[in-house]
Amino acid sequence: MLVYMNTFENTKTLNNNFPIEDQFYASENEAVVADGITRDPIGVGDLSTCSQKEFLAKYPRPSGAELAAKEICYTFSKTSGLLRDRLIQCNNAVKKLNDRYILECDYLENDYFGAVASCVSIKNDILDYAYICDCGVIVYDNLGNIKFQTEDDKERYSDPFINKIGIPWNLPEARVIVRRDYRNNLDNTYNGRCISYGAITGEITTINFIKTGQIELSNGDTVLVYSDGFTKFLHDKDFISQIINFEKDKFENYIEIKAQSDYEKYGKEKTLVLFKK
Repeated sequence: MLVYMNTFENTKTLNNNFPIEDQFYASENEAVVADGITRDPIGVGDLSTCSQKEFLAKYPRPSGAELAAKEICYTFSKTSGLLRDRLIQCNNAVKKLNDRYILECDYLENDYFGAVASCVSIKNDILDYAYICDCGVIVYDNLGNIKFQTEDDKERYSDPFINKIGIPWNLPEARVIVRRDYRNNLDNTYNGRCISYGAITGEITTINFIKTGQIELSNGDTVLVYSDGFTKFLHDKDFISQIINFEKDKFENYIEIKAQSDYEKYGKEKTLVLFKK
């Protein structure tokens, strides 16, 4: 049963007319969450020279991240079949967006529009899931124990190597390297293992990074489909208690307090869809 769905805005961009780059679609037995890939501000190479005010003013509108995330959710809502196939159709839809807006990808201002995503379909006692990169799915039992959680492929496989590039992210050279060499690039390997991460950008190689699976649910299980803004919450005992004993007003108040307490951990844009079995 679908219980709750919401996107919580980034606390630093509230009331600034900033694009909402997390999007979701949900019905009684299925959901998708899409997290748009942040764009570069227009005319800024070195991000360290850009104040928060300037970043907001020069951020592209419409945002390609928002457009891609919306397209993924819309396409998912209009398709049926295996989740992997539906995400492939979402990727095809994003390709059409990029064909329309991006004449030549430079991995900076003219980077491909894109997003990462996770999705589920629940039929009887079976949960099917599919995801790409750091959007995910987690299942708690009725006591709050974690039965299952998808992996963050970027954190596990790509970030250890990205962190050794030796060029700060604020410099355009670093962003080009990461987006060109570590995203959807099957040829980027170490000891025979691909160390790239996936994203829905319309590139054909995207489909190689979609992961799928199936697990059996029990009565009392709670299923969350989430964007990475919720990652730091998921193993917190207070958060799990809020989820297991869900009350909308108390939960939203809890999230607001946590977001104000520590921006880096809890204050960024985040989305979840909650089901109870």
